[in-house]
Amino acid sequence: MLQETIEIRRAAAEDFDKLAMLNRELIEGEKHRNPMTVPELKERFIQLVNREIWMVDLFSQNGEIVGLATHRLEPDNAEPSGQRVFLRQFYVSRQHRRSEIGRRTLELLIRSRFHNKSRIFLEVLETNPGGKTFWSRTGFVAYSTLMERLVEKADTK
Repeated sequence: MLQETIEIRRAAAEDFDKLAMLNRELIEGEKHRNPMTVPELKERFIQLVNREIWMVDLFSQNGEIVGLATHRLEPDNAEPSGQRVFLRQFYVSRQHRRSEIGRRTLELLIRSRFHNKSRIFLEVLETNPGGKTFWSRTGFVAYSTLMERLVEKADTK
């Protein structure tokens, strides 16, 4: 069976509405506590691209956007190159899952955007077991555990 071609391209200003909707799906799917609305997420994408120097890529199949990736190079003195890739977001829309598109888009991203021997870091929320499974199946291994605690002090008067 012939697989349909997936294409990758940099996001442009006209994509920000769709990106914001996909980002909201991602937040809901991984059970993130981010309360941002779609309009707020659109504004955040504008900031990410224009001021924070993130690369935002879109994946499409038959002209339909099926996913996104947000990434950038960060300093890392443990790496021979002095940099690592931080993959902030990687998302394939719900209706395109379970069809190898996730794996194929990830491989396309790696081939198209990252140098040989680049080390890719990402975070997976504990509330997203499907994400953990996906990343493990695509060759990622646990490196560290990020922990948090909310400080709640007794009412001081």
